[in-house]
Amino acid sequence: MNDQKPDKDPNKLSEEELKAILEELKKQKKTSKHLSVALGFMLHKNYVIHILLSLGINLLIFAVVLGLAIGIDMPIVTMTLTGFIIAVMLLTLLENFVKILLFKYVARVMIFSMGLMSVMVQIIILYGIDLMLTEGFHFVSVESLIVFAFAFSLLRLIISIYLRRFLYNEKIVFMGGKK
Repeated sequence: MNDQKPDKDPNKLSEEELKAILEELKKQKKTSKHLSVALGFMLHKNYVIHILLSLGINLLIFAVVLGLAIGIDMPIVTMTLTGFIIAVMLLTLLENFVKILLFKYVARVMIFSMGLMSVMVQIIILYGIDLMLTEGFHFVSVESLIVFAFAFSLLRLIISIYLRRFLYNEKIVFMGGKK
């Protein structure tokens, strides 16, 4: 028989091991916080800068999608310059407000929908803007609204990823590419 007891219980950790584990957890927490800001819907930690960046990106992407549609001879929207600017500003403000509420109350659903819920919210907001702006901005059809929302979301996602990459100097992998 072996009556020899082990010197140490394998389930108990020494003080040094506990400190090492605690330091590792702190490092992981800092990294995950930084990454969560980078991968969330916020473009910048400062909300005012985030709104200004969102407005600039939305103006650019809105114009690009409408220009591409005109280029393939499939106009999506009938609008004036004033209607265009008001629509983009309303989209930016309403979308940010709604997304803050959604991330606060149904964050899990937002994450599990993989962006589909954001597109649906955007379609609803764009439809509301179409109804609010009786002159100067109107989608040609419901199909054009849906095509616009998906194209707009996809292009904005790509631009936002690269903007975050520039702002945070992080190696964000897009679509399984190399770092």
